[in-house]
Amino acid sequence: MKAIKTVYSESSFLSGYLHEDLTPFCDTYSRRPAVIICPGGAYANLSPREEDPIALPLFAAGFEVFVLHYTIGRENIERSMPEKELARAVKEVKEIEQVDPDRVAVMGFSAGGHLAASIICHHQYYGEDARPDCGILCYPVITAGEYGHSRSLYNLTGGDERLLEYYALDREVSGSAPDCFIWHTAEDRSVSVMNSILFAKALWDNGCGCELHIYQKGDHGLARGEKETGRVEEGIASWMDLLISWLNRRWGFTR
Repeated sequence: MKAIKTVYSESSFLSGYLHEDLTPFCDTYSRRPAVIICPGGAYANLSPREEDPIALPLFAAGFEVFVLHYTIGRENIERSMPEKELARAVKEVKEIEQVDPDRVAVMGFSAGGHLAASIICHHQYYGEDARPDCGILCYPVITAGEYGHSRSLYNLTGGDERLLEYYALDREVSGSAPDCFIWHTAEDRSVSVMNSILFAKALWDNGCGCELHIYQKGDHGLARGEKETGRVEEGIASWMDLLISWLNRRWGFTR
């Protein structure tokens, strides 16, 4: 394993885990698919439960894995810094020698899910190389309407109506959006499951692919739903295996 890090600013950076090149010794991959993870935290902090505990199972499944520590807090307002940083991360990951540039996914949890969905919807503003091949959204913040998560959206926009419209992502989906894997719990009392349903519907309405899993039990912020991440909910533990299976089918990849 190789650990790498690219610093964007005093408060933001991209870290990653890369596989060693074993092609001189065996018949394996010289270039692998990659996943860029965006932790949640209402755009006010970043949850460590949604960093390495998520990255390491994906790495073990054979993917190159990165975690984006994006700008949080009041610095976000009017500058769309998280979205710009994720666009930069997608471009930079595609340029890494060990990464297959046609198989790069963005993944996010809660507010990080909103960030991942932002680049899914707005990649065209940053160039074609900022477009991810697919999106992975875990109990994401999406809408600014009736079911919106007001704290996340305020931290990102400062209440600016123009920015709120831009970041109401269920209304920003177009036919150029990549396919997505989404999961949520019906009992989520912080970010309504309707966020995921509205985004999935917008994808389907625009002819884009989406696999949506809604678990009956469990509150917000479960990560893997295991003791390791501090929130045990056995019913949702299957999502990681379902995701890896979905990615493998999509990318024709096996470990």
